[in-house]
Amino acid sequence: MPEIRNCKICRRIFQYVNGPVYCPACKKIDEEEFEKVRLFLRDFPGATMREVTDNTGVSPHKISRWLREERLEVSENSPIALNCENCGVRIRSGRFCIECSKSLAREMMNAGRELRMRLGETGSKRSDTGFSKDDFGLYYKHRDEKNK
Repeated sequence: MPEIRNCKICRRIFQYVNGPVYCPACKKIDEEEFEKVRLFLRDFPGATMREVTDNTGVSPHKISRWLREERLEVSENSPIALNCENCGVRIRSGRFCIECSKSLAREMMNAGRELRMRLGETGSKRSDTGFSKDDFGLYYKHRDEKNK
């Protein structure tokens, strides 16, 4: 269900559904600028951030955001430096290198597995958090005493 939000760029109110918190007008401008950068980099793959900015008029901040979002990728010999946020190794796009991504995914899977095991142990009994679990796996803090 859409909610009402303010656009991060122009501060206008709009109905937000998902994705970046931009109004339709700002989202259209953002996509047009992305396309300019994408076409420029296709023609000049070894360009520096300054060259891309000067020739397209797009801010380095936006270009960096698109690199983190993995919408753009720097070439192998590009002077643009992008580093893994965890270990600092040089990467071509995104926020993490492959090894750190795998490690984070493993940690998340283990945490989910551990949580499922803990929930399985408590069953429908009251847990140490004071919440009780119903037949559908939902937890309620305040429940009728006769429904325990």
